[in-house]
Amino acid sequence: MARPLPSAALTFAAALLLVGAGASGGLAAGAAPQRIEQAGIALELSLSPANGGDGEALAAGADSLARIRLMDAGSGAPLAGARPKAWIVARRSEAVANELECAGKIRSLASGSLAARPDVDLNSYFLLTLNSDKTISVINPQISFAATKLESLIVLPGNGAGWALSKDARFLYVSIPDIGAVAVVDMTTRRLAATLPTGEQSRPTEIKLQPDGRYVWVGLDGAGEAVAIDTGTNTLAQRVAIGGGLHRIAFTGDGGSVFFSNGADDSVSIVDTARMRKTADVKVGKTPVALAYGSASRRLYVAAINAASIAVIDVDAREKVGEIPVRRGIAALAFEPSGRYVLALNQFESTVTVIDSAVNQAASQAAVVGEPDQIAFTQRYAYVRGLASEKFTLLDLNELRSGKAAPVDIQAGRQAPTALPDEIGGAPMIAATPEGDSVLIANGPDATLYYYQEGMMAPSGTLSNYKRVPRGLMVLDRSLRETASGEFTALVRLPAGGRFDVAVLIDQPRMAACFQVEVAGTTAASAKAAQSAAVAAESLSGPLVFAAGANATLAFKLYSPATGEPITAGPGMEVTVFKAPGLWQRRLTARQLADGLVEVRLAFPEPGRYNFVFHVPRSGGGGPLPLSIVEVKTSADAASAN
Repeated sequence: MARPLPSAALTFAAALLLVGAGASGGLAAGAAPQRIEQAGIALELSLSPANGGDGEALAAGADSLARIRLMDAGSGAPLAGARPKAWIVARRSEAVANELECAGKIRSLASGSLAARPDVDLNSYFLLTLNSDKTISVINPQISFAATKLESLIVLPGNGAGWALSKDARFLYVSIPDIGAVAVVDMTTRRLAATLPTGEQSRPTEIKLQPDGRYVWVGLDGAGEAVAIDTGTNTLAQRVAIGGGLHRIAFTGDGGSVFFSNGADDSVSIVDTARMRKTADVKVGKTPVALAYGSASRRLYVAAINAASIAVIDVDAREKVGEIPVRRGIAALAFEPSGRYVLALNQFESTVTVIDSAVNQAASQAAVVGEPDQIAFTQRYAYVRGLASEKFTLLDLNELRSGKAAPVDIQAGRQAPTALPDEIGGAPMIAATPEGDSVLIANGPDATLYYYQEGMMAPSGTLSNYKRVPRGLMVLDRSLRETASGEFTALVRLPAGGRFDVAVLIDQPRMAACFQVEVAGTTAASAKAAQSAAVAAESLSGPLVFAAGANATLAFKLYSPATGEPITAGPGMEVTVFKAPGLWQRRLTARQLADGLVEVRLAFPEPGRYNFVFHVPRSGGGGPLPLSIVEVKTSADAASAN
């Protein structure tokens, strides 16, 4: 049973800082966790290979699982309610950090200063935008004063429509209707890992992760089928016949059943996820477009945009048991966090109807932004996006639950989504931050993300999407997550071999500690010395094979290998492209996209391997800096990246 945290907290200055292991200690795979105790509280750290191999050493470049546990030192009972922060930093000397040095290191890391960036930040999150140019942008919103926050650009084989993230945040699954496939992206390498065909003209669109994380389900709008993807093997596990037309997906709380709306058949198909077979088709109103499941009532609510009611389905009986009268035009349904009230957005009349699922009746109604189509929640507020408005509507959930819907419209851009009607997609465009008291809202026509802090009357800041039109927005949380009471885990990839300090800070009870870990591979010092090149280049175009003779566009990131900071190439930067072993070469001018990001356009003359050499002049003259080479493959029959 979890024990609540003590109410008294130590100040940072008075916090006892302990060092976990000495220079000869370190954390080895399979060894007991490192542990410190303070004032009757124990803090444990373990770091182990993510694949779970017994006796395997921590390896540079491989996935590792970091686990922090906070418990009563005597009884071992977990302490609930903590929110630890942690950083992993390569040791620059063989000396072990003492208490004072550890305290200074944690203060510096917690400040967010660019001068004290860790090798691995266990408190970070990234923003992913699904773009209209067959790419996914990976943006780091937490880098202060950086000229560019765009870290990676992932190239997809087609335009994505929907996406779902695996439970461990390792893989991202993107539905691509125009090629009839689902792209699987490895988010640790930020590269395309696989493309799973779903059938010609199958048009996979809606895609969602099963609650237990075992399968990703995809509705095939062009085939009257659904497919399940096994997240353990990233293969298609099963095809199930459902109804025809546009599909939307919902699950029971335990994931035992998955529901598919069938827009052309005016029905909902219920599929048993354990047996992988359809158990019922339930008739609903004309053109169902939205589903919401209530765990407390075990009822499924179905909105049909051309019907004047919301259907209520008893999940256990697999039949419709009631209807809730509404005006025609309901396009979206969602339960607020308490699980009692359903919010229904009417796109025809620009209103929200609040339905009390305890009595299956409308409790209140209010006007919202024009043509509402999406809704998202934090613990305190509901956020409504409208297709015909450059604003969003904010609804206080406490007021809503008391029967008073008091909407407030807040500016979130210069243009409404309808300014680019062809770029409107179905993926969420509002994402809550891990802090829980703020959101980001993507505006397609502005090619911008707006940051809104709750309590303000306007967005607090913006993030550029670098002239790319976003059609979806997602937060990729890389911070420590509480996976059990008092236990926090995160998937990490250690950048090099050697010795690392793991600095841990807990706000309440106020504790801080520095542990040491050993990683197989080159030492941190030799890895640092190996980064002698002043410029490193990384291809952002993925491991694609380009078609010989066709025009190709490739994007590259230029950065300092020592600091990771982007390097501005300036206008007119030259790139030499040569085909191994050097029989063909071409000198080109790279196009600057943003600080640290450049683009090269060319047609490869024939199949083979090509190297790119970037000529970045030193500031103030003095000739080119040492170069980095990126290799690209071409094929005679591969499709062009464009």
